[in-house]
Amino acid sequence: MTSPFRLNENPDWHSAAQDLINGLHALNNKEDQIRLLEGMCAKLGDQLYPAFLQILYTLEQFGDEKSKQKIAHTLVECIRTGRLPSGKLSAWGSGSLTGDSAFGQTRVLGPIEYVCAWYAQGGNAQPLSLQQFSQIMSSLLRLVASDNTAKSFYCQKLQGDIDDPMSGALSNTTRQGLQELIEVWQHSDSIKDAADAFVSSLQSESLLNTISKGPLDHLP
Repeated sequence: MTSPFRLNENPDWHSAAQDLINGLHALNNKEDQIRLLEGMCAKLGDQLYPAFLQILYTLEQFGDEKSKQKIAHTLVECIRTGRLPSGKLSAWGSGSLTGDSAFGQTRVLGPIEYVCAWYAQGGNAQPLSLQQFSQIMSSLLRLVASDNTAKSFYCQKLQGDIDDPMSGALSNTTRQGLQELIEVWQHSDSIKDAADAFVSSLQSESLLNTISKGPLDHLP
């Protein structure tokens, strides 16, 4: 059984990112590399999954190209085997991480879709600001795109999430935003444009909801 992990008051993200890369480089077996990522996420647990995202962010910001490609390539193997390191958020009808939802349970999401759901759907987690979302999303997209195969596989994975509304993980608005994101990401070299496409889709949906309200919508 994995013992619970607690962050220090001032986490050393650089050392954590370096330890992850050192570990991946030391392992030649793909299965062992996947287990290393799985073990890190299991150690952190659902509540601290954002810490895993912070480690990926630090790696993308300060790691060399070889290190970025290593983590991206490992993510390819995780997607191939259906073992992408994932965090748990409330399903979009739920009010708490462990509470009932429209589908009766919480859902697990990989890094990119987790951040999108966190920003768009809120839930029990502390909300992400637009600046925070843009910063971490752009970093994740750059990290995955450092390996073309990883980018291709991740886009396919996201498309599968979009096409499966009954999973309960993503609201219609989030799925539409992800659709816009991957369409731009697949056909443009601009990471910023891909992240902005998600935000623009949410804003368009919000505006559409506002102007579509009729006079009876405001009655008590």
